[in-house]
Amino acid sequence: MAKHTTPEAGNGQEPAPGGNQQFGVALEPQVVKICGYALLVGVIGGLVAQGLLELIYFFTNLFFYGRFSFAISYPTHNHVGFWVILIPAAGGLVVGLLIYFFEPTLKGHGIPEAMEAVLFGQSRMRFRVAILKPLATALAIGTGGPFGAEGPIIQTGGACGSLLGQALGLSPYYRRVLLAAGAAAGMAATFTAPLAGILVAVELLLFELRARSFIPVALASAAATAVRIFFVGWAPLFPTPPYRITSTSELWLFALLGVLTGVVGIAMIRSLSWLEDFFDRLPIPKAAIWSPVIGALILGVIGYFCPQVFGTSYDTIRNMLNDRYTPGSLLWIGFAKFWALVISLGSGTTGGVFAPSLVVGGGLGAAFAMGCRHIFPHLVSNPGLYALVAMAGVFGCIARAPFTSIVFLFELSHDPNALLPLIVCVMIADGVVRLFSRDSIMTVKLVKRGLIVLQDYWVPVLMRARIDQVMRSEFQVLQGGEELRSVLQKLPPEQLDFIPIVDGDGNLTGIVEAHDLMRTEPPDHHFTMKELMHQDYVLASPGEAVDRVHRRMLLKNVENVVVVKSARDLRPIGIVRANDILQLRRWLLTEEDGEPSRGPLLGRSARSR
Repeated sequence: MAKHTTPEAGNGQEPAPGGNQQFGVALEPQVVKICGYALLVGVIGGLVAQGLLELIYFFTNLFFYGRFSFAISYPTHNHVGFWVILIPAAGGLVVGLLIYFFEPTLKGHGIPEAMEAVLFGQSRMRFRVAILKPLATALAIGTGGPFGAEGPIIQTGGACGSLLGQALGLSPYYRRVLLAAGAAAGMAATFTAPLAGILVAVELLLFELRARSFIPVALASAAATAVRIFFVGWAPLFPTPPYRITSTSELWLFALLGVLTGVVGIAMIRSLSWLEDFFDRLPIPKAAIWSPVIGALILGVIGYFCPQVFGTSYDTIRNMLNDRYTPGSLLWIGFAKFWALVISLGSGTTGGVFAPSLVVGGGLGAAFAMGCRHIFPHLVSNPGLYALVAMAGVFGCIARAPFTSIVFLFELSHDPNALLPLIVCVMIADGVVRLFSRDSIMTVKLVKRGLIVLQDYWVPVLMRARIDQVMRSEFQVLQGGEELRSVLQKLPPEQLDFIPIVDGDGNLTGIVEAHDLMRTEPPDHHFTMKELMHQDYVLASPGEAVDRVHRRMLLKNVENVVVVKSARDLRPIGIVRANDILQLRRWLLTEEDGEPSRGPLLGRSARSR
């Protein structure tokens, strides 16, 4: 019998074998096949996005101008008069019927439904979603709904990816990758914004940044952008003049604008949440049908006095970015769009929140700049820049997707001078909302259903720690030939966890646990350790990530780990039990919150017990 005491474990891993043995280590070969599928999803997503936009223009021309045309048009300059109040109600009725009789998940702005499928539905989406979501969205927006097309396109693209993954029999994880690829494709193809498409998938659907998912999603986004360029060219959806801040002192104004947009974001999240509850509790029969009609009638009244709230408002966004409105008009349009959005969406119809949030933010930002000009005439730059920055601030804080928002508005402007104001405003707005709101506009509906949704992502502690940092380097080792009788005389079983059994060369052959030493009667104490040992353990090498070892423990359904010198040298240098791995959570709490530890911490006393 011997007692092993090893010095501090080395920091490096074993030398990696050379040559082709490294193939598939950092990225599994299956990802190559997934990338091919993702490219196909990207092309499909690009075609779906283009088709949905064309369908929106068709219904807009039909209902507001009485013509059969796919030409780009907006309801802003309609001449329908008082009848404009009834047009959204007609669309709301059709959407309500589709939701009630065919597909309940059509209700809403699309991204929460995709998130629910990812987090709680094994990334499974129904075929009906891929067909009915674009149709319902085109009807809702084409009849004046104050929405953007991007949310429904993201859900539709995600449904296409999910359906392909189901048809191919892929695992839930790779279905999620293809679903996210479809969502990224939808976003990228709507705005010619491939980077924003990638980030929206990462921040709202994947909640991770790993090569096995990031690469396919990026390829899908690129493919969808290429489809968009094929149809409309490189021309930006919102052309802007060159922007330039007057000095770095102007950043204080953008910081203040971030606080204001954060307050607007909180108001939007809470108003939408309250209105959803209000319409859900309406004491009317078949509320799923008639609630969208009621909301659409209110929208029609708002739109009668402010036609800029109708439809996607892409023309209004363009005018805001090019400084074509007066301060009064900007505030009125932003205020009207805010209520048109939350009332319409809260009533249970379908449409995206991205474009409307740009209008709300743009109106606030440009009006803020014009007001500040009267106080600091030499400090304020182009109001269009403030509109751009506030657009990013509002969407970034309500969706809890700040990086998507910064990159998206940067891609729209193609202006590096806008980047610093974007970062300042968006991050402050995001911080303000996080201080006062647990949920985002994407998750509040899911939380009401009793689902736990976290939009933060981080490297799990099990992936950040090495097995030699949690192993016990002081432990007992027994020879296979030692008899149970002599072992019991020297080792009280109640003080032991498990003991590695080695051969004459010191190489591991098995383990025994305390219950193995106590399960025989005294007359049988002549049993040897070799006869009592078993293989309920996994092997690990120093430097291995705890996460990889833990996975093997789960697959083998064991709680014991023996750390050996290397794959070729099986001499034990440490032991680990499942409870030692759980101690990593305590270390994480100490690291993040500064709470005093009551037990062993990573890399210290865990080794000296």
